[in-house]
Amino acid sequence: MTTGETPTEARSRRAIPARYVFFFLVFLMYAISYGDRAALSIALPTMGKEFSLTPVQMGWVSSSFLWSYFLLNLPSTIVLDMVGARAIGSLAVGVWSFAMLLGGMAQNITQFLFTRVLLGVGEAPTFGVGATVVRNWAQPQERGSVMTILLTGMQLGLAGGTIAGAYLITFFGWRCEFMTLGGIGIAWALAWWLIYRNPKETSDAPRRKPISIREIRNLFRSSSFVGILVVQCTQNYLNFLVMSWMPLYLIHELHINITGTGNSTALCYLVAAVGAVIIGRILEHLVFRNGIHPPHRRFVVAICLVGAATIGLLPHFHTMTPILLVLSGALACLMAANGANTALLTDMVQDGRKMGSVTGVTLTCSNSLGLLSPILTGYIVSWTGSFDMAWYMCALALIIAALLSLAMVRAPIRMDEHAT
Repeated sequence: MTTGETPTEARSRRAIPARYVFFFLVFLMYAISYGDRAALSIALPTMGKEFSLTPVQMGWVSSSFLWSYFLLNLPSTIVLDMVGARAIGSLAVGVWSFAMLLGGMAQNITQFLFTRVLLGVGEAPTFGVGATVVRNWAQPQERGSVMTILLTGMQLGLAGGTIAGAYLITFFGWRCEFMTLGGIGIAWALAWWLIYRNPKETSDAPRRKPISIREIRNLFRSSSFVGILVVQCTQNYLNFLVMSWMPLYLIHELHINITGTGNSTALCYLVAAVGAVIIGRILEHLVFRNGIHPPHRRFVVAICLVGAATIGLLPHFHTMTPILLVLSGALACLMAANGANTALLTDMVQDGRKMGSVTGVTLTCSNSLGLLSPILTGYIVSWTGSFDMAWYMCALALIIAALLSLAMVRAPIRMDEHAT
């Protein structure tokens, strides 16, 4: 304690700022969200046998939560902007965690599909909540790093959900896996309600209005928004492909059991999470070494997308070490690209009060493509007997998205009548 400083002031100086607690909770929210999504991918081989599913049917089951997720991305984030992240965050995680509990009780594939649709209802505003918290509480110069670190929660969730799921399935069955993860989510929802607080608004602040059709139309008139959206769509396609099919891909290529697949998949996700933070920090330091200029973040996005395109090398390898190295490196770059692109959106949108709705628009569009990913991959595997074409398609799309980001993302994104 310094001279003249009271004990209360000393405790305040040592206390962790509230915003870091909020960021940590968002990180956990992403981890729980993707842990719940990974639960199905690692359980799918066992469930496929129990419910007698073909590869095409597995693809449809994998995409089922996206049906409602896609439809409710925008409506849920409009409500988020009006109500605030505290209530919507607790409600969203509570709903999808309840869906996980119900999933563990399903007795047939129809009942299970219903629980997946309910899962999508709950998960719809997830990334809108995260983007809103970052916009409200992160300083402009740290948004890219904060967002990338938060999004590594996805990789941690995929890793934790996969490896925990593999062992829970092995010893207790896939139903226990779903119910355990559902209980964790309900605990988070309660903690968020008790801890998080929406930013205080001044008494003369205008009443919050939902985003209008005209404002949404103006978004699509912005070349910067379209460039960011293309990247979001492309990375989302690969993200859902990997999340849905990687365990089955490893079983197909390496002929390993559920536990071995869970360990290998978890290792890829963990290495990717660490790599994404390192890659993002290094590239942001290089790009912004002469000062903060938000449009320059597109260079970080483009470099990372090219790195993620190395996923196209997978068909040339058939042993564990090179496959895991390629997967880990590509996923690290994909996650860094996602963090930089999301931060680019928060930087470029002028009206930060509608950040949740803008995120909802991007997710609605990108998830329409993500919705096709597990389904189309199921047909590719069924028709060709391998995943090769799926990896080649993703690599080409990522390179095209990188070029479009460089060419299009330049001017601020405006939604008012002066938008161009």
